[in-house]
Amino acid sequence: MKNAAPKYIFKNNDNTWANIFDGIKTARQIILFLDYDGTLVPIMEKPSLAVMSYQMEEILRDLNRKGNISIFLVTGRAHSDIKKIFRVKDVTIISNHGFQITGKNINWSHPDIKHFLPSLRKTKLLLMKKLNFFPSTFLEDKRITMTVHFRNAEKKHIPLLKKTVRNIVVNYKEDLHTTSGKKVVEVRPNIRWNKGEAVLKIMKRLRIRNEATKILYVGDDKTDEDAFKALKHKAVTIVVGRKQNSHANYYVRNTDEVQKVLQSIHSIT
Repeated sequence: MKNAAPKYIFKNNDNTWANIFDGIKTARQIILFLDYDGTLVPIMEKPSLAVMSYQMEEILRDLNRKGNISIFLVTGRAHSDIKKIFRVKDVTIISNHGFQITGKNINWSHPDIKHFLPSLRKTKLLLMKKLNFFPSTFLEDKRITMTVHFRNAEKKHIPLLKKTVRNIVVNYKEDLHTTSGKKVVEVRPNIRWNKGEAVLKIMKRLRIRNEATKILYVGDDKTDEDAFKALKHKAVTIVVGRKQNSHANYYVRNTDEVQKVLQSIHSIT
């Protein structure tokens, strides 16, 4: 069954955002689940260049100071990596596609991870050898997961690259599987765990009561679809840059409009 197309949240002559806005104004508690790359900052050629603008950083910092707002960063990056570039303090970080959660009162890793580490290490060695034959690609080792980046690779090489990665990972299919993202192939433990499961874990931990709480999840990638599905009927879900083929309720065009959403919330709380 095909997903319904998300609705543009800032459509002219439409009360969509006004209605959401009213719900936020009356909420006792606001929970913001925010992806990083492609959501708070545009996708960059190199992950190390993806640094938030001063304006976005200040908005998040101000929101995080408010007593009724909780911010959770939800990212595919390793925790050690995202901490280098995300400078807003006291934000709980859900990293490695949900396999790690680190914050003021939580330091959690998925308990089954250790079982998969040997297969991840072996796969890493094989991938590094093969990637030498594909210029402008690189492997990001996040210990718990891995990402093959091909944003700068020649288009004609990409189908063979994807096939090569999958042919390597299939040798460890009991332990590992691949998923696709924006100009990347992810190698992940073969566990039913993702951003959606991690977000539900947080909500259970916080004992969130939907009638008193407004929840927003904003993300741009295929990996965020798991969260959109998990939060169906529980949150306002917003996909960035995609007008169709998403489980999100709404879409915004780009990171500037994400900032507009956050600035609006900032103005009323």
